[in-house]
Amino acid sequence: MLKIKLNIYVFLFIWVSLLSCKKDNQDFTYAKINELQINADSVLSINQFDTLKINPQILQSKPGAGKFTYQWKIYPDQIVAGFTPMIISTDESLNAVISVPPLLGGYHLEYKVTSTDNGVAAFKMFTVNVTSVFSDGWVISSSKDGNAELSFVRSDYRVFYTPAMSVNQTVYSGHAIGTYVYPISDGTQLGIGFFTDKGNYRFSANDFLQTGTSVTSFTPAKDKFTFSLSKFKTEEYVINDGSLYAASIFDGPLNVTYTERLSGDYYFFPKVITSTLFNTYFYDNKNKRFMSVAFGGFYITPAFGSSSTAFNMGNTDMLMVGAMDGPQTSSSGVYYFVMENSNGERYLYSLSGAQPGLNQKILNSPEIESAHSFASSLLLRQMYYATDNKIYQYDILANSSTLIYTFPAGTSIKQIEVQPDNGKTLVVAANAGSTGQVYFFNLDNLGNISNNTYSQMIDGFGEIANIAYRKRN
Repeated sequence: MLKIKLNIYVFLFIWVSLLSCKKDNQDFTYAKINELQINADSVLSINQFDTLKINPQILQSKPGAGKFTYQWKIYPDQIVAGFTPMIISTDESLNAVISVPPLLGGYHLEYKVTSTDNGVAAFKMFTVNVTSVFSDGWVISSSKDGNAELSFVRSDYRVFYTPAMSVNQTVYSGHAIGTYVYPISDGTQLGIGFFTDKGNYRFSANDFLQTGTSVTSFTPAKDKFTFSLSKFKTEEYVINDGSLYAASIFDGPLNVTYTERLSGDYYFFPKVITSTLFNTYFYDNKNKRFMSVAFGGFYITPAFGSSSTAFNMGNTDMLMVGAMDGPQTSSSGVYYFVMENSNGERYLYSLSGAQPGLNQKILNSPEIESAHSFASSLLLRQMYYATDNKIYQYDILANSSTLIYTFPAGTSIKQIEVQPDNGKTLVVAANAGSTGQVYFFNLDNLGNISNNTYSQMIDGFGEIANIAYRKRN
């Protein structure tokens, strides 16, 4: 009896199991997935800020099956502080401006194609070598919509708007005060200092990659600020609202901390005068005298002067209202200064090395008393000066001036410079309200403007604070 019950139980178990399998109706037939293959060249080279175009060929094992998403992501071959992988496109084909800076190891560019049906992804890895696009040209600091901007106009007039922002993926808030180009390390590299009312930054001039910051105890003051290195290029000097600050520079440090205000009774005109190798000069508008800081020490001392020279450096009894670079060498330089006496009359002084050279009352020069920006010819005995919207040429030997260009009403000249590498281009930064323009005037052999107008005008900047020339060493 027990044996019969056991057989009945075994039969029922088998019957229930077979019934369950029939109801489950499982289908264990597997479908072959759509496999992808991406064909394209793997090693690419491009100039920074040029457009990289890649049209990959995507081969499918089941052509026409499914839909896909795409992603192009770039990241350096080696770890770079502050740089994170960037997605530069989500299109099937790449058509993107490459703003990343040149790096020795280059970049990996990862192309990812993902099926929206099953999530299966295919990858293609590229090697991208980026080369520098920056050479000689002008760095422009400006302000737009509450942010400080750096731009660059290359010598062939190609314009790079806000490259620092693009490279570093950073917005620099505040208003621009000034930008300056200076040699770093052994002189084979160039740096860019950028000062704003919200922060101070340092960049490589080769690619606009931010390399550090400038730490100051002051807030840079608009139109009362300047920056320069000593002739030895081992000290940095900042004049801010009449006060002098300094820092030592060795091997291109990433971050620089400036001293507190150098002690003394003075109010400096915003110009660093590197006319000699061992002394850097400044002009004290409070006591109307030249002062200097010796190489290797941050102590201000009054300059020694003599009444037997063209002017007494220790007591000029003049207010400095303008300063210009003349011809420069590695160990000395010529500088010109526009000085004003108590009657509002203006004079032209010059300093060659440590020797006073010129002391001439400026005559026959319209609006010279309201001129605010000055530039010296590097080839002729001439000076250019600007009023609100006019540019005059001053002939030093003839002691008279001629109007050479007038901008439309509403355009205000901010700065004029003679391009230092050729001496035959007059560069003018101007603002029309909150927008800035840079004009390039070719100068003929007599120092006049060729064809009586500019050869090139570039706009699209914010309100310009200053311009500075970048010359590749």
